[in-house]
Amino acid sequence: MRVINIGLMELAHDEASAILSVKWADELSVESEEFFQTVVSLFEYMYEKQVENLVIDSGIPAGGVLNERIIDVFIQNIPNTPLKNILLLESPDYLWDNNLYQVIKLLVTSYQLPIAVELMKNKADAHAWLLQSLVTSCPRTTEN
Repeated sequence: MRVINIGLMELAHDEASAILSVKWADELSVESEEFFQTVVSLFEYMYEKQVENLVIDSGIPAGGVLNERIIDVFIQNIPNTPLKNILLLESPDYLWDNNLYQVIKLLVTSYQLPIAVELMKNKADAHAWLLQSLVTSCPRTTEN
């Protein structure tokens, strides 16, 4: 697994399972310019590495709401990624979780994207869900 730090964002990429986990430092406000730049960097990395599965861990959000600039980055980028699954890990801030979930879900629905979006309790549940999803989506061959 490869771990990269970009500012106050950490990316953990397991290329074998095509899973990218992203986590932001708790002190980073989503309304800051630094958060905006990390989101831009996240999408650049996903394009470069052709990431199919994204696990988002916002930690303990330091306040703020998704502003129009951030939402626009999602709108401009998610439809052009190879993403198949986006899993959001629950944080202590229900409003933040719900806001992010609703934005991504609306985007997926509006553009009719073949992306599953789920809210999960923890990283272990997210990885278990992804592994199950990968197993059930793989075509099976039968011998006669």
